Amino acid sequence: MNSYKIIDKCPITYSEDKIIYLDLGLMPLVNNLNNTKEESLNCPKYPLAVQLFKKSGLSSLTAEIEPNILYQHYLYKSGVSQPYIDHCKDMFEFVDTYLQLKETDSVLDIGGNDGTLLKTFLENKPFLNILNIDASENLTREAEENGIPSINDYWGVELAKKLNKKFKLITTTNCFQHTAPIESFVEGIALSLDKFGIWCLEFPYWKTSIETNQFDQVYHEHVYYYLVNPLTKLLDKYNLQVIKAVKYPIHGGTMRLLISHKGGIGETWQQDHWSVPPTLEAENFNVENYITWGENIKNNIGKSKEFILSLKNKGAKIAGFGAAAKGCIYLNAAEIDFNQIDYVIDDTNIKQNKFIPGTGIKILSREILKTNPVDYIIILAHNFSEYIIKSLRQDGYQGKFIIFLPEIKII
Repeated sequence: MNSYKIIDKCPITYSEDKIIYLDLGLMPLVNNLNNTKEESLNCPKYPLAVQLFKKSGLSSLTAEIEPNILYQHYLYKSGVSQPYIDHCKDMFEFVDTYLQLKETDSVLDIGGNDGTLLKTFLENKPFLNILNIDASENLTREAEENGIPSINDYWGVELAKKLNKKFKLITTTNCFQHTAPIESFVEGIALSLDKFGIWCLEFPYWKTSIETNQFDQVYHEHVYYYLVNPLTKLLDKYNLQVIKAVKYPIHGGTMRLLISHKGGIGETWQQDHWSVPPTLEAENFNVENYITWGENIKNNIGKSKEFILSLKNKGAKIAGFGAAAKGCIYLNAAEIDFNQIDYVIDDTNIKQNKFIPGTGIKILSREILKTNPVDYIIILAHNFSEYIIKSLRQDGYQGKFIIFLPEIKII
């Protein structure tokens, strides 16, 4: 079986009219952390470029990696991030305002990771019937251990038919963009959503990512880069509609959509005209905007590399914080490795003592700062920069912080 296949056709319109506007070359798989420095420096790399399908306005990678390579043993855990835990609490309150979930209601979380979101739901309404679907075997096992009923599988129409169950609420947080067969995914939602139910969908909002230069949202797990306009075209195929659109700061800029059945069985839900039309109207990108953005990103990457090299040449000791996918892309794109960065700190225990792919940089716990202090810490998980800075200051770190996006800044 080939490790990847080319995406040459829009999954919404089936058009092949497209342009590539950001090409990062060959990049490692960001979440497949390595066991040794040598393995890290010689890890497999795959094409990483973003294209625009002109007819639909959908952006995607040019190549899709075989899912089992990406998700067989996934190392990102939702439960280690306090900002995400707080976000889960907000989501529960938000959707429950609409649904007023009862004992007879079932809740499905697709891509539920270690069960953090559903755990929050149970803490508020322990009587709910819940189910987590996740593609990672190790994380579904951990979710089960946390008391969250889970199935290790990929969501789509086949699994929906197999379950043969209706859910009052379906949640998908930071997962939909990982899915290549999006038609099957959405058809499965349409089959499984109760006639008066809501699908709460969250994804990194590509408009915000572009406006804030977050090219590090681009990695192999993120197959698609969503605006709301292309999504409405996809949803329309399955008689689904967006009834509310709300932006959140988490993950560098997240869009939350509430989605219901259209007309007839879904007539309980009316579109919120204060949020949906303005969101659609604001997405006024054209082809030239995308091309210019891609050129600016290449320039920003070059400036980042020069900046780090200048600090290193002055004798500065530099570490990173956050062995996140974003950080791996940034380091590899700027060709920053173990020669410039002493180590990367991460609070996720299963990441510690492994190495960032392509860099030879070891991942350690924050205890290393006590025995091997540094002058600068680059916040690689910049979407949680405020929380990280506060946390490290409380632990006694006295040095400076570097944030690269949307522009280089020293704190």
